[in-house]
Amino acid sequence: MNILQYNILDGCKTLNRYQHLMKWLGEQNYDVVGFNELNDWTESEFQREMEKCGYPYCCLFEMESSPYFIGIASKFPVTKINRIEASPFHHGMLHVKINNINFIVTHLCPFESERREKEAEAIAKYIFPIKEPVVVMGDLNTFSPLDRNHYTFDKIMERERRAMQHIRNGEINYQPMKILLDAGLNDVNSSDKLDYSMPTEIHQQEDPLYARIDYILVNELLLAKKPSARMIRSSEVAKLSDHYPIECEWKD
Repeated sequence: MNILQYNILDGCKTLNRYQHLMKWLGEQNYDVVGFNELNDWTESEFQREMEKCGYPYCCLFEMESSPYFIGIASKFPVTKINRIEASPFHHGMLHVKINNINFIVTHLCPFESERREKEAEAIAKYIFPIKEPVVVMGDLNTFSPLDRNHYTFDKIMERERRAMQHIRNGEINYQPMKILLDAGLNDVNSSDKLDYSMPTEIHQQEDPLYARIDYILVNELLLAKKPSARMIRSSEVAKLSDHYPIECEWKD
């Protein structure tokens, strides 16, 4: 199976980006695609456009609590399991099953890291009783302790939008991701060289902070299939969003 996770930036609603996104997706051959920031999309539009791209089975989570909708599109039938937008989730959590695999798409809080800790704890508690393959994917807005060697306190402080976005008690807060890893999820895109998901050409900076905040995590049952993941940083996607997409593949 070959899957993709993509934060498309505010619905990708500018005409140029929208057309290029649909063209690019239509040229790909994924089995499942998870989305963050489907702002202003409707269920009918999502179904129509995904069908054009080769994904006849879709689920869009149109939240009342957040305009940053999440969704999933698939070549295979989608069984809707659960949709959660209650606290502590900032942009909700969507749980579906595709080909006997539990897919959880979420988009964690972009602000205080302590809020992401609570979201991570809720995800860990949610997946604990699931005794089947699990994928958790999305823009998790957090740094991984596995990337600790790639970040410095001073560099992150220069980029902080809020005092506690990634810093807590005077240190970089890796706890949200650590909670997920300790819950039995595995980061299949961790490597010695940072495979960053931001920034793209949309938000060019003179001295950018290269960061990996988009993830595909799998539990032990799926890890046995030896999945591999990578960010796609091509010229086609460099100007589609402020995030690069991440893909993951394993043999069924």
